[in-house]
Amino acid sequence: MKKLFLCTCVFFLFAACQSNERTVKAFLAATNSNDTGKISQIISEDFTYTGDFTLNKEMYLKNIDSLKYNESRFNFNLLNIQNCDSIVKTEEKLTSIVDSLLDVTPKIINNKTYRFSEGKLKSVTVDTVLNAIEYWNNLLEKAEPVEFWIKEQYGELDDNEIFTNIKKYLTEYLTLPVSERKKIKTYTNLQGVYVSDNILFKKLIFRGKKTVSVIGLGTLGVPYAASYELDENYVKIMTGDGEFLLEIKDNKTLIGEGFAEGTYKKQNN
Repeated sequence: MKKLFLCTCVFFLFAACQSNERTVKAFLAATNSNDTGKISQIISEDFTYTGDFTLNKEMYLKNIDSLKYNESRFNFNLLNIQNCDSIVKTEEKLTSIVDSLLDVTPKIINNKTYRFSEGKLKSVTVDTVLNAIEYWNNLLEKAEPVEFWIKEQYGELDDNEIFTNIKKYLTEYLTLPVSERKKIKTYTNLQGVYVSDNILFKKLIFRGKKTVSVIGLGTLGVPYAASYELDENYVKIMTGDGEFLLEIKDNKTLIGEGFAEGTYKKQNN
């Protein structure tokens, strides 16, 4: 009799664990498809999601709904799942169209705990986040040329417009010849303010693909608008008083020749 009772308890415990595992998978599928109706059926009224900040049921559903037309949103891909009684632990990889097309690595990994009560998903807690800093640094490096190209191609667009149609912009960018994308990356790295100890060309400010502002002795500290063009690893700046060359040494250094002789260092934003 005791053996039968024990077997029965083990059976129901196993069935409950299997049910919770299926619920987690259904929750992830609904989250990835932005199905707020399905999510609402799965989670309890006092549901909480705890990550960088805590969301209740209403806020979580509102957040999911706001991402419905955002092509840059993350999807959660289940790597590992462990369940027992009222707790399920998972390992999930975050992926998006952006990092897939730009081959951003490493991927972010979330370790989560799912808790259940009375057959409903009561809470989701992000316990640890792996690779986040490395991921965002690599994403920034690979996305900056795309953002520069979008601005040059389409003008100033708000973030919502870009995120809503990011697949279109990325696809167009990636169909450009490799040589063109390399040049766009050079333009991107060049943007910003460079300072030197050359009194004639004390400061250079690159803006876009053609314009550079020159500040020095001859301008009395007032920015003077000039133009520039790229030639392989050289920047040719054209002013009303003539032209001068700078060699692109690296992402933060230009080496001037002739009247522009000196080292020009990029200032941090």
